[in-house]
Amino acid sequence: MSQFPAPVNPGDLGRGSMIMGLTWTFAGIAIIAVSMRFYLRCRLSSGPALEDWLMGAALACDIVSQTFVTLGYHYGLGKHDAALTPNEMINILKWMWLANTPGLLVSILARISIAILLVRLFGIHTWLKWFIIVVTAICTILTVVILPCTYLQSTPVSGNWDPSTPAKHWDPRIYIDIAFFSQAMWTFSDLTFVLFPVMVIWRLQMALRQRIGLVLLMSASLFTMVMSILKTIGLKNIADQQTDPTATDVQYDAALEILWSCLEQACVIIMGCVPSLRAVTKLELTKSISNSLDSILRRRKLSSSNVNKKDSGGVPYDSLEMSTDRLDRASGNAKAPFTAVAMYEGGDVGSEQHLVKMNGILSTTEAIVSYSRGWDSV
Repeated sequence: MSQFPAPVNPGDLGRGSMIMGLTWTFAGIAIIAVSMRFYLRCRLSSGPALEDWLMGAALACDIVSQTFVTLGYHYGLGKHDAALTPNEMINILKWMWLANTPGLLVSILARISIAILLVRLFGIHTWLKWFIIVVTAICTILTVVILPCTYLQSTPVSGNWDPSTPAKHWDPRIYIDIAFFSQAMWTFSDLTFVLFPVMVIWRLQMALRQRIGLVLLMSASLFTMVMSILKTIGLKNIADQQTDPTATDVQYDAALEILWSCLEQACVIIMGCVPSLRAVTKLELTKSISNSLDSILRRRKLSSSNVNKKDSGGVPYDSLEMSTDRLDRASGNAKAPFTAVAMYEGGDVGSEQHLVKMNGILSTTEAIVSYSRGWDSV
């Protein structure tokens, strides 16, 4: 170890601060999203389903992975290679290697959770149902294969991160190729799990506004695909550096791969929770706020309509107040006013009292009647 030169500019944190800021921010959003998902499930349904528990397990793995990355940052993750001591370099590699396993589990558990939800939503379409199942099964098998390879490619295991340990190594291209293919399949699933459901949604017989809203909701998962693509590119760069004996700043460049991996893990959790979080509109508090805002907007619209009517000197339609005094016409040829009376049995007029018991008509504290001037008789 004494043959290594002294660190150059060790106070320069390089990309470390950026990595910590971005990854913990997205991890925090993921924690909030999963917490809200479980809260809504417990509050509005019979309790969490299988896909919810899988997403909760993915979040737990993400927190473990993020913790390991933070420990690596403590030793200098993100610094230039020349700014690190040999001991710091070994510890960075060790914690990044250990963070890889829970990171892989995040990616597959969250995607299985999303697949189950998509099958429940679109399972009526047999082709889409089996496509989701087959693609998810392939991704799962690849993850099961790559997990042991992470450790078995070096004997003893410590040889994966400590170059001073005598160890037997596999050809590094074996692991890189498996990881590259696995990541490519995850990227493919991120794309198709958005594209095909969007094709189905767009053909539904519903309002255009609703279809656009659902499409935008599903398309949010494309952000995860972007992170997955960047991670795949990062794997290729690492493979190129391992075969290039003149490569420098290898750890510094590999830090970007850690960034894309952490962001992808958090994003797949967040985007996987977005459809479930739409249920927040069913909460009583949300309904109350929505109704209050809707009431304010209707009153402002009514007030504006009345002002416009006075200013214009007449409009095609007139709003009249229903009362026990009169319901009159707006035209000059109006017949004699008549009385509209609501009869009920006892009690005060309320918003939920029966006016006609047999027909179940309820009284209301406020009513507005709009009609055209062009009618001939009452």
